[in-house]
Amino acid sequence: MKIVLISHSNMAVGMKQTLNMIVGDDKDVLAFAAYIKGSTAEIQKVKRMVETEKQEQFIILTDLLGGSVNNEMMQLLENNENVKLVTGMNLPLAMQLQLKASTAENISDKDLSSIIDQSKKSLVNVKKLLVEKRMNENDQIL
Repeated sequence: MKIVLISHSNMAVGMKQTLNMIVGDDKDVLAFAAYIKGSTAEIQKVKRMVETEKQEQFIILTDLLGGSVNNEMMQLLENNENVKLVTGMNLPLAMQLQLKASTAENISDKDLSSIIDQSKKSLVNVKKLLVEKRMNENDQIL
């Protein structure tokens, strides 16, 4: 199984560097910076890789729904049963996928949905969270 991070510019590359620091380097997590100086070379690399490695499962994470990177990757879904595509990537999502991939040959749709749901919970308005926490602490005192 390969996890492919692909984004406009260097977001995916930075995310891969952060994954290496936190989780450890994994040769099956690949990062591609698309459209640097208008180049589509990275998009084409991912497409060639998916189309030549039919036995490999690919979990592709993109940065933006409706963005050109995601639209290009969507084309892979038509003829490649070995591809799962998730957009709106964030670090918790990538971390959980990398950890799951280290213990499983493939990631099922059910597992992927669960990981997506968990990663959504990492998006938090911290100020609101702190206010709620203080209110709960005050309630406990009374």
